[in-house]
Amino acid sequence: MIFTVNKTIGILVMVLGIVMVSSSFAGHKMHDADLELDVDNAEVVKQGKYWFARRCAFCHGGGGIGGKGPCLTCGKFAYSANTNVDIMTTISIGIPLNRGGSMGAFGTTMPAEAIIAVVTFMRSEEARRIKSGEIEDPYAHKEEAMVFPE
Repeated sequence: MIFTVNKTIGILVMVLGIVMVSSSFAGHKMHDADLELDVDNAEVVKQGKYWFARRCAFCHGGGGIGGKGPCLTCGKFAYSANTNVDIMTTISIGIPLNRGGSMGAFGTTMPAEAIIAVVTFMRSEEARRIKSGEIEDPYAHKEEAMVFPE
C-alpha cells in the first residue's frame, strides 16, 4: 500500500512538473492556475487520439462520446473538477469504486506526456463538437455568484 501511495505521489509530481514546463502553450485552460493545453497542435492532438484509442475508447467510446463510461468530450466531468490538471490526475490515479466509479489508474502504464496528449485530444474534440453544434457549449452560461443576506 505504501509503495502504491508513494508511486501515485511520484506520478502526480511528475505530471505537475510537466505542467509547469508546458505552461507556455496557447489554447485551452479553465482558469489562470490551470495547465494551458495547445489544442491547435495537430501532432499533440494526433498522439492524444492514438493513446485515447488504445487506453480509453473501450469504455468511453470512439471520440470520447461515451459508452460504458461517461462522455469525455462534452465538457462535463462527473468524477473530477473540470480543469485540465484535475482530469490528468483522474487519469493518473483512477476512480475507485467507493467514489462511484471503476476506472483503473493509468499513471503507471502511460507516460505523463501521453496523459497530457489524451487530455489535449479530449479538449480539441470538445471544441470541435461545440463549434459544429453537435453539443451545447457547457461554458456559455456562467452561474451567478451566490449572495448571502447581511
